[in-house]
Amino acid sequence: MTFALSQNQNAVKYWTPIAYSRLFIYLTANILRTTIRKIFGRTPKGQALHEGIMIQLLRLMMGGSVLNVAQSRRMMNFSNAVVHLKTGTFLQSSKDKWATPVKGQGWKGFWIPFKDQVNKDQLKKDLAKKHTVADIGSGCDIVMFAIHGGGMVMGNALMFLSSYRAWMKVLQQKHNVKIGVLSVEYTLSPEAPFPGALNECVAAYKHLIEHQGVDPRRVVMCGDSAGGNLCLTTALKIRDAYPSVGLPAGQVLFSPWVMCPKPLKDNPDDYISVTGGTLFVEAYTQNQAKVHTSPYASPIQSATLAGMPRMQIFIGGVETLRPSIERFIVKATAEGVEIESHLKEGKSHDYPLIEEISGVKVVRESHELIAKFVARIRDDYIGTREI
Repeated sequence: MTFALSQNQNAVKYWTPIAYSRLFIYLTANILRTTIRKIFGRTPKGQALHEGIMIQLLRLMMGGSVLNVAQSRRMMNFSNAVVHLKTGTFLQSSKDKWATPVKGQGWKGFWIPFKDQVNKDQLKKDLAKKHTVADIGSGCDIVMFAIHGGGMVMGNALMFLSSYRAWMKVLQQKHNVKIGVLSVEYTLSPEAPFPGALNECVAAYKHLIEHQGVDPRRVVMCGDSAGGNLCLTTALKIRDAYPSVGLPAGQVLFSPWVMCPKPLKDNPDDYISVTGGTLFVEAYTQNQAKVHTSPYASPIQSATLAGMPRMQIFIGGVETLRPSIERFIVKATAEGVEIESHLKEGKSHDYPLIEEISGVKVVRESHELIAKFVARIRDDYIGTREI
């Protein structure tokens, strides 16, 4: 299987007429199917037609049945570019104003320092400031330790830059909390299968605490999908192997991939399919049995989740991963983990992060929930900190 994955990843370096034809047929068929289902009231309640069509486009990128890994990456990069164009960070120079490339021993990423988005004059000054790795963790109350998703085979550390900026703004406006974001740029699998990405995330977290001197009580991990998996497994690894480092105060998880051993069941209204999910799992685990059963790949199979930080978990009502996430919540809660879960009926995978599939109102409501969760952690930290 390892060889087959390698072939699949590199099989098509350039788009061909056949590839374009497959894309056209797939999109046309699924757009038509979605439109017909919408007309007859078979799509989720509250889901607009354009949202359903966008989900089908994402399903094309993430589904694994039409595109190989290399092609999916190109499509994902194009999608990210469109989002950055919309939010004003398309050019590298505009990204540089928000995010500073940083690295340490065994890891790399971006430091996104707090920027005052309420006072326009101050924002101009903040955007003009130059930052280095030495600034990580400074100038903020809470550090968000972010790990992006993308099935561990695509995506990048700045794919949700617009979300980080939105959290930063609402936390400042509504709760007088300043946050900075350390976003990890882990090596994608299958170039670096398990435990490659995990080791890089652990190294980055240890650097934040041990080298930058950031109190773990003011760190909140956040991650979506495969990034949610890495948040959970990084915390488990820290708990088990480096207890003196200290766990973060909390975790914000969007549709976390907990790698439940029970089989997935496709949902046509979600863009994560069984085929795509299987492809991502195989790329990361290389189909090794010992990896499939390791709690550092499959956190739901941990002997115990006791001692893990409090969690805020967002679940789409129609997402393919919903049953596995709910099983994880039951297990974690039974073992003493404090969990605040938010299930949004009719919404798909990663819904709080993507306006195009959820709508502006739903995404903004999610921002408010995240802000309240992070603000409570800040308040708890102030309450326990030595004066």
